[in-house]
Amino acid sequence: MTANDIFERLIHLSDNGDESTGKYDIADNREYKYRLLAITNVLLSEVYPYSDTCKREAGKRPALEPLTDFDTEIDLDDYCFNTLVYGVAARMFTDENGNIASFYEQEYERRLDYLKSGAGMVSEAESIEDVYSGGYYDADGVYHHFTGYFPHNDFSRWA
Repeated sequence: MTANDIFERLIHLSDNGDESTGKYDIADNREYKYRLLAITNVLLSEVYPYSDTCKREAGKRPALEPLTDFDTEIDLDDYCFNTLVYGVAARMFTDENGNIASFYEQEYERRLDYLKSGAGMVSEAESIEDVYSGGYYDADGVYHHFTGYFPHNDFSRWA
């Protein structure tokens, strides 16, 4: 995915493409394209640490090189990339339409919270020993699995 892909999705989200040809890179959208790289570079630092493609090194914060053109590949997984598009859209349309910018910002924050929570991440299953209801220790300290019956001992009834 590239900054050009962000620009295309941004224009489609805002319905600012040419209605007759379907093209998005038209004269009316030049201002958006001019501002896109700067806004994207700011938001990349927020989104990248949660990407599956994030490369971590001890003692360093994960970061991508700033974008300088529209054709450089952005090393993000699909969910992070689409989250980034909403963040860019929110900042791009703040002056034009506050309501739609607010919607895009809410969607960006919702998706970012989802990423931060780790939801949707695949994890490995491991067995857990049940130490509470799995059995008991007898007077000799030997562990017996619970069979539904606890033998009487000093704590079986009150004196």
